[in-house]
Amino acid sequence: MKKYISGLSTIEKIEKIGLLLLFVVMIIIPHVTGTATVTMVSRIMIFAVYAMAYDILRGYIGVIHLGFALFIGGGAYFVGILFTQFGVSLPVLLMAVVGTSIYSAIWALIVGKISGKSGLLATAMITMAFAEIMRSLMTVWRTVTQGEDGLAFRVPAPFDDRTFMFYSSLAFMILMAFVLYKFTKSPTGRVWQAVRENEQRAIFLGYDTNRARTIALLVASVVGGLAGVMFGLLNRFVNTDLLGMQMTYNAMLYSLLGGSGTLFGAILGSGVVVLFQNLLLDLRGMHFIFERWLLFFGGLYIVVVMFMPRGIMGFYYDWKEKREHKKRLRQEESA
Repeated sequence: MKKYISGLSTIEKIEKIGLLLLFVVMIIIPHVTGTATVTMVSRIMIFAVYAMAYDILRGYIGVIHLGFALFIGGGAYFVGILFTQFGVSLPVLLMAVVGTSIYSAIWALIVGKISGKSGLLATAMITMAFAEIMRSLMTVWRTVTQGEDGLAFRVPAPFDDRTFMFYSSLAFMILMAFVLYKFTKSPTGRVWQAVRENEQRAIFLGYDTNRARTIALLVASVVGGLAGVMFGLLNRFVNTDLLGMQMTYNAMLYSLLGGSGTLFGAILGSGVVVLFQNLLLDLRGMHFIFERWLLFFGGLYIVVVMFMPRGIMGFYYDWKEKREHKKRLRQEESA
Protein backbone atom coordinates (compact mmCIF):
# COMPACT_ATOMS: atom_id res chain seq x y z
CA MET A 1 0.00 0.00 0.00
CA LYS A 2 2.83 2.40 0.91
CA LYS A 3 4.59 1.59 -2.36
CA TYR A 4 1.38 2.36 -4.28
CA ILE A 5 0.91 5.70 -2.49
CA SER A 6 4.54 6.71 -2.95
CA GLY A 7 4.20 6.06 -6.69
CA LEU A 8 1.41 8.61 -7.02
CA SER A 9 2.01 12.21 -8.01
CA THR A 10 0.95 15.05 -5.71
CA ILE A 11 -2.16 15.74 -7.82
CA GLU A 12 -3.12 12.05 -7.81
CA LYS A 13 -2.74 11.92 -4.02
CA ILE A 14 -4.98 14.98 -3.67
CA GLU A 15 -7.55 13.34 -5.97
CA LYS A 16 -7.57 10.12 -3.94
CA ILE A 17 -7.85 11.99 -0.64
CA GLY A 18 -10.60 14.22 -2.08
CA LEU A 19 -12.64 11.22 -3.24
CA LEU A 20 -12.22 9.56 0.16
CA LEU A 21 -13.34 12.71 1.98
CA LEU A 22 -16.29 13.08 -0.38
CA PHE A 23 -17.35 9.48 0.34
CA VAL A 24 -17.10 10.09 4.10
CA VAL A 25 -19.20 13.26 3.78
CA MET A 26 -21.82 11.36 1.76
CA ILE A 27 -22.00 8.67 4.44
CA ILE A 28 -22.66 11.13 7.27
CA ILE A 29 -25.05 13.51 5.42
CA PRO A 30 -28.27 11.78 6.65
CA HIS A 31 -27.05 12.04 10.25
CA VAL A 32 -26.15 15.74 10.26
CA THR A 33 -28.75 17.32 7.95
CA GLY A 34 -32.52 17.48 7.62
CA THR A 35 -34.94 15.58 5.41
CA ALA A 36 -34.94 18.29 2.72
CA THR A 37 -31.16 18.09 2.24
CA VAL A 38 -31.19 14.28 2.26
CA THR A 39 -33.89 14.26 -0.42
CA MET A 40 -32.06 16.86 -2.53
CA VAL A 41 -28.76 14.95 -2.45
CA SER A 42 -30.61 11.71 -3.27
CA ARG A 43 -32.12 13.47 -6.27
CA ILE A 44 -28.66 14.67 -7.35
CA MET A 45 -27.30 11.12 -7.25
CA ILE A 46 -30.19 9.73 -9.30
CA PHE A 47 -29.88 12.56 -11.84
CA ALA A 48 -26.14 11.85 -11.94
CA VAL A 49 -26.84 8.30 -13.12
CA TYR A 50 -29.33 9.64 -15.67
CA ALA A 51 -26.69 12.10 -16.93
CA MET A 52 -23.98 9.42 -17.07
CA ALA A 53 -26.29 7.28 -19.18
CA TYR A 54 -26.82 10.19 -21.56
CA ASP A 55 -23.07 10.85 -21.61
CA ILE A 56 -22.51 7.35 -23.01
CA LEU A 57 -24.42 8.48 -26.11
CA ARG A 58 -23.38 12.12 -26.43
CA GLY A 59 -19.88 11.93 -24.99
CA TYR A 60 -18.61 8.49 -26.00
CA ILE A 61 -20.23 7.54 -29.29
CA GLY A 62 -21.54 10.90 -30.51
CA VAL A 63 -25.28 10.16 -30.73
CA ILE A 64 -27.64 13.05 -29.97
CA HIS A 65 -30.80 11.56 -28.45
CA LEU A 66 -33.47 14.26 -28.05
CA GLY A 67 -35.96 11.81 -26.59
CA PHE A 68 -33.84 10.52 -23.71
CA ALA A 69 -36.60 11.49 -21.26
CA LEU A 70 -38.34 8.34 -22.54
CA PHE A 71 -36.30 6.33 -20.10
CA ILE A 72 -36.35 8.27 -16.83
CA GLY A 73 -40.05 9.00 -17.39
CA GLY A 74 -40.79 5.45 -18.47
CA GLY A 75 -39.07 3.98 -15.41
CA ALA A 76 -40.94 6.28 -13.03
CA TYR A 77 -44.28 5.51 -14.73
CA PHE A 78 -43.62 1.76 -14.54
CA VAL A 79 -43.14 2.04 -10.78
CA GLY A 80 -46.19 4.25 -10.26
CA ILE A 81 -48.57 2.28 -12.48
CA LEU A 82 -47.58 -1.14 -11.13
CA PHE A 83 -47.79 0.00 -7.51
CA THR A 84 -51.25 1.51 -8.00
CA GLN A 85 -52.58 -1.41 -10.03
CA PHE A 86 -51.00 -4.44 -8.30
CA GLY A 87 -50.23 -3.26 -4.79
CA VAL A 88 -47.19 -1.94 -2.94
CA SER A 89 -44.67 -4.73 -2.43
CA LEU A 90 -41.08 -5.69 -3.23
CA PRO A 91 -42.10 -8.32 -5.84
CA VAL A 92 -44.05 -5.61 -7.69
CA LEU A 93 -40.95 -3.40 -7.51
CA LEU A 94 -38.94 -6.23 -9.08
CA MET A 95 -41.59 -6.43 -11.82
CA ALA A 96 -41.12 -2.70 -12.41
CA VAL A 97 -37.35 -3.09 -12.70
CA VAL A 98 -37.67 -5.95 -15.19
CA GLY A 99 -40.44 -4.19 -17.13
CA THR A 100 -38.45 -0.96 -17.32
CA SER A 101 -35.37 -2.82 -18.57
CA ILE A 102 -37.39 -4.53 -21.33
CA TYR A 103 -39.18 -1.29 -22.24
CA SER A 104 -35.86 0.59 -22.44
CA ALA A 105 -34.20 -2.16 -24.48
CA ILE A 106 -37.06 -2.18 -27.01
CA TRP A 107 -36.81 1.59 -27.53
CA ALA A 108 -33.02 1.29 -27.82
CA LEU A 109 -33.31 -1.37 -30.53
CA ILE A 110 -35.85 0.73 -32.44
CA VAL A 111 -33.61 3.80 -32.30
CA GLY A 112 -30.58 1.66 -33.20
CA LYS A 113 -32.34 0.45 -36.35
CA ILE A 114 -33.28 3.99 -37.30
CA SER A 115 -29.82 5.45 -36.63
CA GLY A 116 -28.26 2.76 -38.83
CA LYS A 117 -30.33 3.93 -41.81
CA SER A 118 -30.62 7.65 -41.09
CA GLY A 119 -28.22 10.46 -40.30
CA LEU A 120 -27.55 11.74 -36.79
CA LEU A 121 -29.80 14.79 -37.28
CA ALA A 122 -32.73 12.64 -38.48
CA THR A 123 -32.19 10.29 -35.54
CA ALA A 124 -32.26 13.22 -33.10
CA MET A 125 -35.55 14.50 -34.54
CA ILE A 126 -37.17 11.04 -34.58
CA THR A 127 -36.20 10.32 -30.96
CA MET A 128 -37.74 13.64 -29.93
CA ALA A 129 -40.95 12.58 -31.66
CA PHE A 130 -40.92 9.22 -29.82
CA ALA A 131 -40.76 11.00 -26.45
CA GLU A 132 -43.65 13.28 -27.41
CA ILE A 133 -45.71 10.25 -28.50
CA MET A 134 -45.14 8.58 -25.14
CA ARG A 135 -45.92 11.82 -23.32
CA SER A 136 -49.20 12.15 -25.24
CA LEU A 137 -50.08 8.54 -24.43
CA MET A 138 -49.52 9.09 -20.71
CA THR A 139 -51.63 12.27 -20.92
CA VAL A 140 -54.69 10.67 -22.53
CA TRP A 141 -54.54 7.44 -20.49
CA ARG A 142 -56.17 9.23 -17.56
CA THR A 143 -57.86 6.17 -16.05
CA VAL A 144 -54.42 4.78 -15.18
CA THR A 145 -51.96 7.70 -15.17
CA GLN A 146 -54.26 10.56 -14.04
CA GLY A 147 -53.07 12.50 -17.10
CA GLU A 148 -51.36 15.85 -16.56
CA ASP A 149 -52.46 15.88 -12.91
CA GLY A 150 -49.86 13.22 -12.23
CA LEU A 151 -49.89 9.92 -10.38
CA ALA A 152 -49.18 9.79 -6.65
CA PHE A 153 -48.39 6.43 -5.08
CA ARG A 154 -46.94 4.75 -2.01
CA VAL A 155 -43.68 2.78 -2.01
CA PRO A 156 -42.85 -0.40 -0.09
CA ALA A 157 -40.72 -0.57 3.02
CA PRO A 158 -37.84 0.03 3.45
CA PHE A 159 -37.86 2.48 0.49
CA ASP A 160 -40.38 4.67 2.32
CA ASP A 161 -37.57 5.69 4.69
CA ARG A 162 -35.61 8.72 3.42
CA THR A 163 -32.33 7.62 4.99
CA PHE A 164 -32.57 4.17 3.43
CA MET A 165 -33.47 5.79 0.10
CA PHE A 166 -30.40 8.02 0.40
CA TYR A 167 -28.03 5.10 0.89
CA SER A 168 -29.79 3.15 -1.86
CA SER A 169 -29.28 6.10 -4.22
CA LEU A 170 -25.61 6.32 -3.21
CA ALA A 171 -25.07 2.59 -3.80
CA PHE A 172 -26.97 2.84 -7.10
CA MET A 173 -24.80 5.73 -8.30
CA ILE A 174 -21.53 4.00 -7.35
CA LEU A 175 -22.62 0.73 -8.98
CA MET A 176 -23.77 2.37 -12.21
CA ALA A 177 -20.63 4.54 -12.37
CA PHE A 178 -18.49 1.41 -11.99
CA VAL A 179 -20.43 -0.52 -14.65
CA LEU A 180 -20.37 2.35 -17.14
CA TYR A 181 -16.68 3.03 -16.47
CA LYS A 182 -15.89 -0.61 -17.20
CA PHE A 183 -17.84 -0.36 -20.44
CA THR A 184 -15.94 2.75 -21.55
CA LYS A 185 -12.57 1.08 -20.86
CA SER A 186 -13.53 -2.18 -22.60
CA PRO A 187 -12.85 -2.94 -26.29
CA THR A 188 -16.49 -2.01 -26.96
CA GLY A 189 -15.94 1.38 -25.34
CA ARG A 190 -12.86 1.95 -27.49
CA VAL A 191 -14.97 1.27 -30.58
CA TRP A 192 -17.54 3.80 -29.34
CA GLN A 193 -14.84 6.45 -29.15
CA ALA A 194 -13.52 5.49 -32.58
CA VAL A 195 -17.02 5.95 -34.02
CA ARG A 196 -17.32 9.33 -32.29
CA GLU A 197 -14.01 10.58 -33.70
CA ASN A 198 -14.38 9.25 -37.24
CA GLU A 199 -17.05 6.72 -38.16
CA GLN A 200 -15.77 6.21 -41.72
CA ARG A 201 -12.32 5.35 -40.43
CA ALA A 202 -13.82 2.92 -37.92
CA ILE A 203 -15.75 1.22 -40.76
CA PHE A 204 -12.55 1.08 -42.84
CA LEU A 205 -10.80 -0.66 -39.92
CA GLY A 206 -13.49 -3.34 -39.98
CA TYR A 207 -15.68 -2.33 -37.01
CA ASP A 208 -19.44 -2.80 -37.17
CA THR A 209 -20.41 0.74 -36.21
CA ASN A 210 -24.16 0.06 -36.28
CA ARG A 211 -23.70 -2.77 -33.79
CA ALA A 212 -21.50 -0.58 -31.58
CA ARG A 213 -24.10 2.20 -31.67
CA THR A 214 -26.91 -0.21 -30.80
CA ILE A 215 -24.94 -1.58 -27.82
CA ALA A 216 -24.35 1.98 -26.58
CA LEU A 217 -28.06 2.73 -26.93
CA LEU A 218 -28.96 -0.44 -25.03
CA VAL A 219 -26.58 0.31 -22.16
CA ALA A 220 -27.57 3.98 -21.89
CA SER A 221 -31.31 3.29 -22.21
CA VAL A 222 -31.44 0.56 -19.57
CA VAL A 223 -29.37 2.61 -17.10
CA GLY A 224 -31.54 5.67 -17.81
CA GLY A 225 -34.66 3.59 -17.22
CA LEU A 226 -33.33 2.27 -13.90
CA ALA A 227 -32.63 5.87 -12.88
CA GLY A 228 -36.33 6.48 -13.58
CA VAL A 229 -37.28 3.62 -11.25
CA MET A 230 -35.14 5.13 -8.48
CA PHE A 231 -36.59 8.59 -9.12
CA GLY A 232 -40.11 7.17 -8.83
CA LEU A 233 -39.22 5.53 -5.51
CA LEU A 234 -37.76 8.79 -4.23
CA ASN A 235 -40.45 11.16 -5.51
CA ARG A 236 -43.51 8.91 -5.04
CA PHE A 237 -45.14 10.93 -7.76
CA VAL A 238 -44.85 11.01 -11.56
CA ASN A 239 -46.36 13.25 -14.21
CA THR A 240 -45.91 13.92 -17.91
CA ASP A 241 -43.20 16.54 -17.29
CA LEU A 242 -40.77 13.64 -16.81
CA LEU A 243 -41.29 12.72 -20.46
CA GLY A 244 -40.90 16.29 -21.70
CA MET A 245 -38.03 17.88 -23.60
CA GLN A 246 -36.88 19.68 -20.46
CA MET A 247 -35.74 16.39 -18.92
CA THR A 248 -33.65 15.62 -22.00
CA TYR A 249 -32.22 19.15 -21.91
CA ASN A 250 -31.33 18.59 -18.26
CA ALA A 251 -29.32 15.49 -19.12
CA MET A 252 -27.51 17.42 -21.86
CA LEU A 253 -26.81 20.32 -19.49
CA TYR A 254 -25.48 18.08 -16.70
CA SER A 255 -23.20 16.28 -19.12
CA LEU A 256 -21.92 19.34 -21.00
CA LEU A 257 -21.43 21.45 -17.87
CA GLY A 258 -19.53 18.74 -16.00
CA GLY A 259 -17.55 17.59 -19.03
CA SER A 260 -18.85 15.45 -21.87
CA GLY A 261 -17.13 12.09 -22.29
CA THR A 262 -15.85 11.86 -18.71
CA LEU A 263 -18.69 10.17 -16.74
CA PHE A 264 -17.52 11.84 -13.52
CA GLY A 265 -18.34 15.15 -15.18
CA ALA A 266 -21.99 14.08 -15.36
CA ILE A 267 -21.99 13.57 -11.59
CA LEU A 268 -20.35 16.94 -11.03
CA GLY A 269 -22.65 18.67 -13.50
CA SER A 270 -25.83 17.31 -11.92
CA GLY A 271 -24.61 18.41 -8.48
CA VAL A 272 -23.76 21.94 -9.64
CA VAL A 273 -27.03 22.43 -11.53
CA VAL A 274 -29.35 21.07 -8.82
CA LEU A 275 -27.57 22.98 -6.04
CA PHE A 276 -27.57 26.18 -8.12
CA GLN A 277 -31.26 25.72 -8.92
CA ASN A 278 -32.16 25.23 -5.25
CA LEU A 279 -30.10 28.29 -4.28
CA LEU A 280 -31.94 30.47 -6.80
CA LEU A 281 -35.35 29.14 -5.71
CA ASP A 282 -34.47 29.96 -2.08
CA LEU A 283 -33.62 33.54 -3.13
CA ARG A 284 -37.01 34.18 -4.74
CA GLY A 285 -38.23 35.98 -1.65
CA MET A 286 -35.37 38.50 -1.80
CA HIS A 287 -35.96 39.86 -5.33
CA PHE A 288 -38.36 39.15 -8.19
CA ILE A 289 -35.46 38.57 -10.61
CA PHE A 290 -34.83 35.20 -8.96
CA GLU A 291 -38.28 34.10 -10.11
CA ARG A 292 -36.68 33.91 -13.59
CA TRP A 293 -34.06 31.40 -12.49
CA LEU A 294 -33.73 29.99 -16.02
CA LEU A 295 -32.04 33.26 -17.02
CA PHE A 296 -29.25 32.49 -14.57
CA PHE A 297 -28.91 28.98 -15.96
CA GLY A 298 -28.53 30.47 -19.42
CA GLY A 299 -25.82 32.78 -18.13
CA LEU A 300 -24.04 29.92 -16.39
CA TYR A 301 -24.08 27.85 -19.56
CA ILE A 302 -22.71 30.76 -21.63
CA VAL A 303 -19.85 31.26 -19.18
CA VAL A 304 -18.99 27.56 -19.28
CA VAL A 305 -19.05 27.43 -23.09
CA MET A 306 -16.86 30.54 -23.35
CA PHE A 307 -14.25 29.72 -20.71
CA MET A 308 -14.55 25.95 -20.28
CA PRO A 309 -15.73 24.53 -23.64
CA ARG A 310 -14.90 20.99 -22.51
CA GLY A 311 -16.79 21.42 -19.25
CA ILE A 312 -15.50 21.55 -15.69
CA MET A 313 -13.74 18.17 -15.84
CA GLY A 314 -12.31 18.92 -19.28
CA PHE A 315 -10.92 22.21 -17.93
CA TYR A 316 -9.39 20.32 -14.99
CA TYR A 317 -7.85 17.63 -17.22
CA ASP A 318 -6.35 20.31 -19.49
CA TRP A 319 -4.85 22.09 -16.48
CA LYS A 320 -3.52 18.82 -15.12
CA GLU A 321 -1.97 17.89 -18.47
CA LYS A 322 -0.26 21.29 -18.80
CA ARG A 323 1.09 21.02 -15.25
CA GLU A 324 2.52 17.56 -15.87
CA HIS A 325 4.01 18.73 -19.18
CA LYS A 326 5.79 21.63 -17.46
CA LYS A 327 7.03 19.24 -14.78
CA ARG A 328 8.50 16.91 -17.42
CA LEU A 329 10.20 19.85 -19.14
CA ARG A 330 11.78 20.95 -15.85
CA GLN A 331 13.01 17.40 -15.21
CA GLU A 332 14.52 17.20 -18.70
CA GLU A 333 16.26 20.57 -18.25
CA SER A 334 17.70 19.57 -14.86
CA ALA A 335 18.92 16.27 -16.32
